[in-house]
Amino acid sequence: MSDALLAKMDAWIDAHREELIGDLIRLINVRSVSAPPDDPENPFGQGCADALSLALEMGQEKGLYAEDYLGYVGRLSLTAGDADLGIWAHLDVVPEGENWVYAPFDALYQDGYVIGRGAADNKGPLIASLYLLRLIKELDIPFQKNLALYLGTNEEAGMADLIFYNDSGYQLPKISLVPDCAFPLCHAEKGIIEVKLSAMHAFSPSVLGLYGGLATNVVPDSAQIAIAYDEALLLKLDALPKELSYEVEDGAILLTARGITGHTAFPQGSQNAIRLLCEALLKAELLPPADLDLLYFISRINEDVYGTALHIDCSDEISGRLTAVGSVLRLNGEHCAELIVNIRYPVKAAGDRLIASINTACAQNRFRMELLKDSHPAFVPDTTPFVLELMEEYKAFTGDDAKPYSMAGGTYARRLPNAVGFGMGWQNPPQPPFLPAGHGGAHAPDEAVEIDGLLRAMKLYARVLLRLDAAGQAAKE
Repeated sequence: MSDALLAKMDAWIDAHREELIGDLIRLINVRSVSAPPDDPENPFGQGCADALSLALEMGQEKGLYAEDYLGYVGRLSLTAGDADLGIWAHLDVVPEGENWVYAPFDALYQDGYVIGRGAADNKGPLIASLYLLRLIKELDIPFQKNLALYLGTNEEAGMADLIFYNDSGYQLPKISLVPDCAFPLCHAEKGIIEVKLSAMHAFSPSVLGLYGGLATNVVPDSAQIAIAYDEALLLKLDALPKELSYEVEDGAILLTARGITGHTAFPQGSQNAIRLLCEALLKAELLPPADLDLLYFISRINEDVYGTALHIDCSDEISGRLTAVGSVLRLNGEHCAELIVNIRYPVKAAGDRLIASINTACAQNRFRMELLKDSHPAFVPDTTPFVLELMEEYKAFTGDDAKPYSMAGGTYARRLPNAVGFGMGWQNPPQPPFLPAGHGGAHAPDEAVEIDGLLRAMKLYARVLLRLDAAGQAAKE
């Protein structure tokens, strides 16, 4: 890569800043939360279908080849035919949740940031990747590999999109980059287990409703219980902690706990509203003893984020310590409590052994367990040739001698061959100074992406793509 070419690429990226912001805002404004299909042609709901259609249309407008794999996955590429090098990003987003200062699907640009659900996870990196393909095409840069951007629609809700793509026999790239994490490079992802724990005994008629959490991979910032009205109970409510509030409505006392949301992959620092609610109910003895017994196990599960109550606390030197978050709480049709627990387990741990331990802990506490998923860990050794190429280019661009790392988040990399997480976020990014604490992050209210950081990531990516293309040619020769 000549200095002249590098300067030309950087200038192109800077010159398209405003256009990129406009396209990103257009895409964010499509509420693409994965949902059950509303017709057979939309496997994850109308919102995801609309987002996929818009992204493919944007690519075609910029001269790229567009393909739609039955609404599950889209692809934009430099040329027709199989891809050698792929970038995998996703269009679906987690539900918006509550406590937004700005409208989640009426995105805006303010003081260097685009704000809206999906700005960072993952529509910002997706639009940036689309513009990288456009850069290569418009600058007529010689590119030997067929580079493709893959557009997923169910990453946040189980990756059924990629499972369908694999099972259908569609061609996969030889190497894939997933811009869904922080630089420098994630070469190991923890396994992900989700279990539903259901109480074997129903609540008394005193409990009219129970609700907490919106998505299994989000630490809930709100949880609520509806209790049958009782004047004696009202006398106990003024002593509740500040995180809880109550109101009387239609013959019921509605008790609400407010926590601090976060991603279940990185729960440290968040406050689980389900835990706050259960602890308050137990401490104040606001329910009959049999009901409190049912809540006791749920409360213990969320006392820490390491699975201690489920007897699964463990760690390894590659990926660190297991985390476990009871993230969604409901009443089922039998008036029994159901808690979904999201678990991120170390690369070297055995998922089946953890599941057996959870089953035992449930039986001891009069709960039953249902396994919802076990997505096995992913690991690419840091000595792999293309990983070395990525790390050398990262160091040359940043001057940072950081090493590849592991994470608890789950990305498409775990279901692709020769795939790693590579940006487009930066470690410890600046948070928008105009947002309250706890806002601005992925999965948080007022999710935001810093545009200068995104453009800087694009400049690094442009160099990496050319390096991988050149490395591939050298290997063939």
